[in-house]
Amino acid sequence: MANMVKITPVLCAALCAAASYYVAPYLSPAGALRGVLVSLGAAACLTGFLQTLLLGRMFLFHTKDGEGKQDAMRKIGGLAIADWAIADCIRIAQLYVIAATIGFFTGFTSGRPFPVNTGLPPSNIKGIYGVMRDDPRSLANERGTRGMGTISLQRTRGYGATEASASGAVSVFFPEDAIPRLKEFGRGGEVYLEGDFLTDAAQASLFHARSVHIVRPAPKIERFRTGLRLAIAERFSRYRWGGLALALLFGVKDSLDSTLSKQYQAAGCSHVLALSGMHLAVVSAVIAFFLRKPLGLKVAALAGAAFIMGYIFLVGDMPSLNRSAIMYLLGTGMLLFSLPNNTLSILGMAFIIQIIMQPASGTSLSFILSYLALAGILALSGPVYALFRGKLPDFLGQSLAASTAAFLATASVSAAFFGVINPFGIIAGLVVVPLTTVFMLGSMLALVLAFTAPVALTWVDAALSFFYQGLERVVSWAAIPPGVKAHPVPILLASLVIIALVFGVQYMRMRFYLRDLRVSRAAERISHAAA
Repeated sequence: MANMVKITPVLCAALCAAASYYVAPYLSPAGALRGVLVSLGAAACLTGFLQTLLLGRMFLFHTKDGEGKQDAMRKIGGLAIADWAIADCIRIAQLYVIAATIGFFTGFTSGRPFPVNTGLPPSNIKGIYGVMRDDPRSLANERGTRGMGTISLQRTRGYGATEASASGAVSVFFPEDAIPRLKEFGRGGEVYLEGDFLTDAAQASLFHARSVHIVRPAPKIERFRTGLRLAIAERFSRYRWGGLALALLFGVKDSLDSTLSKQYQAAGCSHVLALSGMHLAVVSAVIAFFLRKPLGLKVAALAGAAFIMGYIFLVGDMPSLNRSAIMYLLGTGMLLFSLPNNTLSILGMAFIIQIIMQPASGTSLSFILSYLALAGILALSGPVYALFRGKLPDFLGQSLAASTAAFLATASVSAAFFGVINPFGIIAGLVVVPLTTVFMLGSMLALVLAFTAPVALTWVDAALSFFYQGLERVVSWAAIPPGVKAHPVPILLASLVIIALVFGVQYMRMRFYLRDLRVSRAAERISHAAA
């Protein structure tokens, strides 16, 4: 029987952190902080008062000086045992109250928006100085091609040669002719941009640049990283399948066929193209395959952690990929110190760490979908699989259960952001995801050969080209069924009802299973007694 979801203190803290993180922007700081302090004080006073009464009663009536817990329990029997059980319950309640309070406070402080300080009125600003926070990317639409990136503000320049200190993160649209130069200098370079803010003073977070000037190149380590990315992109750009390989391995979608990208989205499989846990799982699985036997499990885990840190540095700041990396590192730490490994608790711990380290990342769509999808798979795929057990082959039933669980957890968010949901994506993912994973493995082999044995790459190129054509055809077929227009509120309610029914069926099955188990054991005892 599948186990019911256990709400651990860490998971409790994460749930409270998530609730307060997404509600915090709509609350006044004074009111929210007052609520935290009142909750903490009330819970501490209540549990402390109850524990004081209980321990005082046990001390006065059940124990003498020098008697320990076991002595008291042996002396007075059931009454002392009941008292200690109540005391344990109060201690557990205290633990959950503290966890919930910490989670609420963490989510609130991380969820407060960090306003952009422009130093000057945005309408009077003609240029901004800042440092590139990520790799510029190309965006193509009906208006042409332009670049987009994020900079950390340092100074602003107004009309009349006035300047002022500034701070905050600003998203920037770059002109098309500046994209190659920005990509060459990459992340970490200091730039001066002339243009205009596109929003008012309260929301000065979007800048349209008309001209770009490189003030100072990035540090050496960042230049090495950018050079390596450009070298890889240059080698892969020679091949038809190179755009998809770059998107799957490094999250670079500049060369990805726009038709194929739209077909992935129409098929309900756009998450496959966003670097996330699936991609990191493939990378870590390859590392484990080659290192586990010669190095042993723990050393291989450490080597894998080091490799993944380097991979994250090369790929760049992507919320869903960072979540996977944090979970991998937490899992490695628990393996090294032989700690209990609860994946849902690790997911909750990763959420808390990520919103503390990267407070703004929690508002991105990839972050939200990544956490919801994995939480749905971990909590719901077991009960859903129990419904399919015996009716489908195990490998198919498990894949279908995971796909269904992820869809139920993310359907309302997809409806809110895109206005449509695609239930057919549950079925399409069973074919598209494995094929894309195989293609990713082939792309990793091609990447190694491109730098070590370019001659052998000819054979891999032929195989990947053939596989790429087949993948294009499968994705185009999967994109044929249209999506369903939906409002997020009804979808959310329907998803919650279905999830409640799934857990209800699981609970009833467990009750019947335990009842049958008790009956069978009673029958065995009767048969033994009769014998």
